Amino acid sequence: MNYNLEIQKRLLKLDELKSFHDKIVILKEAIHIADQHNDIDWGFDLRLNLIQQERNTSKCKESFPAFAWILNASDTNEDYFNESEFLWEYKWMFCSAYRNASVSMEQILEIGEDLNRRLEKNGYSKRAYYNVMTGLALHLRDYKQAQKYADLADAELVDEMTNCPACELDTKVEILMFQGMTDEALIKAGDLINKKLTCYSMPFQTFCSLSHHLLKKKPEKAAHFFEKAIEEYNAHNQYDSSVGYSMGLLLSYMHQTDHPDKWKFFEKVADWEIEAEDIHRYNFYKYMASIMKEGGTVQLNLSASLPYYQKSGEYDLKQLYQYFVNSGFEIAKQFDNRNKNNNFTRELEQAIC
Repeated sequence: MNYNLEIQKRLLKLDELKSFHDKIVILKEAIHIADQHNDIDWGFDLRLNLIQQERNTSKCKESFPAFAWILNASDTNEDYFNESEFLWEYKWMFCSAYRNASVSMEQILEIGEDLNRRLEKNGYSKRAYYNVMTGLALHLRDYKQAQKYADLADAELVDEMTNCPACELDTKVEILMFQGMTDEALIKAGDLINKKLTCYSMPFQTFCSLSHHLLKKKPEKAAHFFEKAIEEYNAHNQYDSSVGYSMGLLLSYMHQTDHPDKWKFFEKVADWEIEAEDIHRYNFYKYMASIMKEGGTVQLNLSASLPYYQKSGEYDLKQLYQYFVNSGFEIAKQFDNRNKNNNFTRELEQAIC
């Protein structure tokens, strides 16, 4: 049978699938067929599709080799592919690089410079580059540097590679929040709070952040934003694992306010740590450890794929606490060794004290 038809059959099947895992399996089958026939056009399109599928999750397992192939194919076949077709995905790959502790800082900065070069080569402003560098500075917990990059981004033209206005604004709110500037953050967040600016995960993520950061200083406002976060969550039925960090903040708030749905939400997101990027697992462990610290037992319906799964459904919270603490410190040390500071270890120690 014509291999093009075999690939098309798989793409038709892809539209019928709901499981992320099943979609990846189908796409990898199609990629294998394309590679067998040295079809770089199909190889390019299918790998881009695979990256776009994985981008909407907490994972980045298949995207690194897929994107390396795309870059090599583009550079080897000069002017055959339009780089603009994959530069948006390149931004995500840069962010994924610093979110994984095994990637060295030298490699991260090289990727950033290559992204910057390709953006300029294709006529884009530096705004998209400053967007991703703001994210790197936030990852390093260098909030002053993050603000500098955010200001540099504002001075550049908006184009199709720029982060959406809602995401840009949410980042600015985060920078203020992390510096303890809550009043300024609330003013800055106005267009998100009033939903003048929205995207797939905004203002849900903003509301989760505000409820978490305001809990001790402004508990009434925190409760207000928590309710708004729940409204957004319910309105979107259920967000995917790409919002894992925000769900951790939400669960932390629920724990501190003794919310009755805490364990129900935990059951929904617990398996998001499986094969997730290091930063997603670290954040999850950090917030879940504090929830488990008090001990006791709880009946939970969890995935059998989790390393701490119990067939009985009964979980010892002290044992879960040890799992999350040990796992969290393991990743924190890897990040600290890579980043040449102790920010992650210190942050985790403060979270569980």
